[in-house]
Amino acid sequence: MKFFEKVTALLGNSVFKDVGELIDRFVTTGAEKQEMKKQLLELQHRHEVETVKLSLEAEQEFNQRIKDLEGTAKDLQQSGWLGKVVLFMRGAQRPLWGYFVAYMDYMVFAGNWTLKGNEKLESAFWIINFLVLGFLFGERAVKNVAPLVSEMMSKKK
Repeated sequence: MKFFEKVTALLGNSVFKDVGELIDRFVTTGAEKQEMKKQLLELQHRHEVETVKLSLEAEQEFNQRIKDLEGTAKDLQQSGWLGKVVLFMRGAQRPLWGYFVAYMDYMVFAGNWTLKGNEKLESAFWIINFLVLGFLFGERAVKNVAPLVSEMMSKKK
């Protein structure tokens, strides 16, 4: 959704900016310029409101689809003790993986576990880190760290 909003805002704002420049270039009287710019601002505002409305509708449809496919916490609670176990497991997954990776990173970076000499183990270490940290902190965090890691890996070779 965010990507769509950014593209629409980028295209919409550039179009309105160009139109504003055209108004300045071809409309000669000050009153006409003010009226045209006022109408342009109203059009831009309507465009932004419509974009936000469409984005919100798309996000609501996506959330509803997730609820339909995966179910909600209420659905699981109705399933008795098994539903409660599944609900607990879903909730505990992030913290358990996070603490596991934090412990693993501590042991590797403190020098208690060595990865040198075993390329499969080293690549598994980095893949687990990227998967879990990407899941916990999002794609942006992984993208910010990826250049640093690739630089470190290229220096090792």
